Amino acid sequence: MKRIRVISCLVILLFAYNLPIRSIDKTKNLEVLADSARHLLGKSGFVPVNTAWMQLARDLNDSIQMEAAYSELFDHYYRLGEVDSLRIVGYELMDWYTRRNKKDERYQLWRHYIQRLTENGKQDEAIAETELLSKDAEKNNSRYGQACGEMCIGYNHRVFSNNVKLCIEYYNNALKIFEEAKYYEDAYVVCLNIVQTYLARQEYENVHSYLDRLEKIATEIKTSGKELRAPLYMRFLQFRVIATLAGKGENAAGKYLHETDEFYLKHPDCTAKDAWFGYKIMCYRTMGKVDDVLSYLDSLQNYHKSIGACYPSNLLFKAQCLESMRRFKEACKAYTYYNQVNDSVRSVELDDKLSKYTIQFDVDKLQMEKLELSAEVNRNRLIAVLTGSTCILILLIILSYFYIRTLAMNKKLDAANKAVVKASRIKSSFIQHITHEIRTPLNSIVGFSSLIAAGGVSEEENREYAAQIESSNAYLLDLVNNVVDIADMDSLTEDMPKRSFDVDTCCKECVSEILPSVKEGVELQYVPSLAPVMMLAVYPWVKRVLLALLANAGKFTETGIIRLSYTEDKQKRLVRFIVEDTGPGIDAQYKESIFERFVKVDNFTPGTGLGLAVARQIMDIVDGKIYLDTTYLDGARFVVEWPVG
Repeated sequence: MKRIRVISCLVILLFAYNLPIRSIDKTKNLEVLADSARHLLGKSGFVPVNTAWMQLARDLNDSIQMEAAYSELFDHYYRLGEVDSLRIVGYELMDWYTRRNKKDERYQLWRHYIQRLTENGKQDEAIAETELLSKDAEKNNSRYGQACGEMCIGYNHRVFSNNVKLCIEYYNNALKIFEEAKYYEDAYVVCLNIVQTYLARQEYENVHSYLDRLEKIATEIKTSGKELRAPLYMRFLQFRVIATLAGKGENAAGKYLHETDEFYLKHPDCTAKDAWFGYKIMCYRTMGKVDDVLSYLDSLQNYHKSIGACYPSNLLFKAQCLESMRRFKEACKAYTYYNQVNDSVRSVELDDKLSKYTIQFDVDKLQMEKLELSAEVNRNRLIAVLTGSTCILILLIILSYFYIRTLAMNKKLDAANKAVVKASRIKSSFIQHITHEIRTPLNSIVGFSSLIAAGGVSEEENREYAAQIESSNAYLLDLVNNVVDIADMDSLTEDMPKRSFDVDTCCKECVSEILPSVKEGVELQYVPSLAPVMMLAVYPWVKRVLLALLANAGKFTETGIIRLSYTEDKQKRLVRFIVEDTGPGIDAQYKESIFERFVKVDNFTPGTGLGLAVARQIMDIVDGKIYLDTTYLDGARFVVEWPVG
């Protein structure tokens, strides 16, 4: 159907250009193209139809249709998340609005562009664009623009720093400005964002006041003679259902569920299908209706399959649901399928990254060659001028000009060369480290395996070789786990699930897991807090950090003690963990470098050099601290300060 629509639009355009004008109603053709483009929004056939629509509007000098075509093209790239294309179209459309003195439309478009940058994790670009928007709004004394800037700042705090307090503060600033200036629809959008932020953090008690405020704003919109757009009202309905389900239960939310379903049946285009399926899954999951969750999960996967998309997380969730229902055979198949798909997706992502970096390297290489050729051309031109010049004064002027220009080109070339060399050095260093760390245990495994396979060795030697192989396997597994952990945290875009747990239980588990690896003659001590301490955090991350520190202490401590203790600092709202040992200690000059990847103070001590790096990266994500206490002189003491909520 989509292909038929695209072909019919192109045929209409062909007739529009080849038949006499009096025999064709170009205005009608323009409406057909516009309607077709809107139906193809976000799909592969959109761009050629939109191009035809824009060209015909330009021929008819119809500025309204041209603006609509530009706006639809921006929405198309926004849906697809293609930031580069979005940037080009966005700036063209902002220039269009500037020429026609449409300031509010320009700031709104700018705001949407920054939002997509933020969603795509482009922190530097998003912050830079937000600063430009705010300065532009202040320069033009635009209250609407200032409110858009406050919105963008709040969203940046939410995504990049996870600072919800500042996020809500800036959102409320924007909400106040919009309401005072009677931009009620924009105020409605900000209010929805605030509700979404609280729902994401499961702070349901803060949601209901803003839901009431949304209803008041909707009334203001209707009073002003405008209609609230269906997609915005759908978000309100969904948020109200989720908040009521979580806070008051299924009975209280029943009428809201029915109202939302009825609205969706009347306005199926008000939200994307996958978003609707996701909403239904969340509702039924909250109500504990796992069969309905599985049904909508299947619908969601079928929809993604129909549009050529694949999200392994949905497959994992389905497997977990089946497991919770004790349908273990189906769950096993689902987990197997998830692993296959996830591996395929990761492989494609890695191939894409490799291709991207290869292309970037080739582009940089071509740019360097271009600079070299340009410098050579300048030198030849300078020689020609010197040879053909007859006037000493003109010769000196030309010589000075080309000399300064050549210096500038050489400076740029030198800077580009240094950048390439630095990038190459970083890449080579990583490859050398990881190659060395992987090759050593692999060689050990291959060597001892060959000896065992060849036979002719005693049973005692067999056991010794097997122990060496097991040790190398453990080392290699630890290395791979650390590298995967670092890669996962490098690409982390969403909050990990937190839960409340007893710190004492967590510490005991860590001590129990590390005890077998402690050397003979070393006493592993655990000193719990006098009062029980509960902590809201990502449980696997807490264990990961503590195990890394305990393993590090166990590796270097030959005699004496290794002690794990913790205290709660209620004033600073954190739990302070301390891991200390009586080992050789660490020189103060290495207090920062030990947290870098592949850094080992003693290269002769076995280890990957990644444990402390993973711990530091986790602490950076949770806004905590991990550091070496250089005042401790009996060995090494590491301090971890973890926020409790």
